[in-house]
Amino acid sequence: MTKIIRDDDLEPLETGELKYDQKGLIPAVIQDHKTAAVLMVGYMNEESLKRTLADKKVCFWSRSRQEYWVKGETSGNIFELKSIRADCDADALLLKVIPRGPGVACHTGRYSCFFNRINGSHCQEL
Repeated sequence: MTKIIRDDDLEPLETGELKYDQKGLIPAVIQDHKTAAVLMVGYMNEESLKRTLADKKVCFWSRSRQEYWVKGETSGNIFELKSIRADCDADALLLKVIPRGPGVACHTGRYSCFFNRINGSHCQEL
């Protein structure tokens, strides 16, 4: 019989123990703390993760601009951090947030960045 390990039994990981890619980045899935909706995916490096933990506002590393950016700094759509978990391989993060401001995660003005359906993926929503 497999022993079930409770999350509370595990020691928290340090930021340096995470598995960043060859560019020093780790994907971060952003989830609404209240609704459980996936809002967006961004990338973080160890410094942006430390800034997020310190300020409780989500900070990403912009791969296109090569700079740090705090979500909502210019738009007002700030993500207030509630918790961070790493996956089983420690190579991806799940950040649970409370969206503050107008409640828009996507630069298109939508609540979530995940609105494009893929042709042939017809499945019934639960």
